[in-house]
Amino acid sequence: MSRLPPLPDRASIPEHEWPLYDAVKARQASLWKDAEYDSNAYFGALLNSPPLASALAELGKVVRQSQLRGSFSDAEREFVDMLYSAEFDYWTIGLLHLADALACGVRLEAIEAFANGREDQLTAAEAQLADMVRRIISGRMTDESYAALQARFGQRGAVEFTGFVGFLQCTFRLWQALGVPDIGREAFKAGVARYRAGEMVLPPAEARQG
Repeated sequence: MSRLPPLPDRASIPEHEWPLYDAVKARQASLWKDAEYDSNAYFGALLNSPPLASALAELGKVVRQSQLRGSFSDAEREFVDMLYSAEFDYWTIGLLHLADALACGVRLEAIEAFANGREDQLTAAEAQLADMVRRIISGRMTDESYAALQARFGQRGAVEFTGFVGFLQCTFRLWQALGVPDIGREAFKAGVARYRAGEMVLPPAEARQG
């Protein structure tokens, strides 16, 4: 029996929360329009509490628009989704973001490196970014490492990137805790192989910024 909470009927929640409920559902429909996969199971679970779902959706919008503010690029943001998939051995979000990661400029070889456990195949810049992310999530950040983060992103960008990394860690753990099924590493690798074979068309790079 799945523990994943189902999307509640609108009538079952307090009437004053209906605008939040409707806004999250509308955002989901717009954000993942024409996409092969979506996050509806996750947000369906969150909508058992529309205030929580709305707050997380809004924070997601903030981090998705980091490139528009000049804080860090969409490619750097999507790179973290690929890293976390390997770090947490949870591949559903990785597959959800795979097309966007490639469209934004994440190297296919870097994604394959995470999928195959071969991070020695990352470039020096990719390996540095991966180290920064792991220092944030493990609590091992040092003054020297944070200085490198600031050198890469600037003072505001370093704060925003750190906040994003924490938010995405929360997102991965919520998906797992709420019971959104994991597709597994092999299914993710099969998805990557479809792009390697040229079988898939990439979406516009800006498709999921809202």
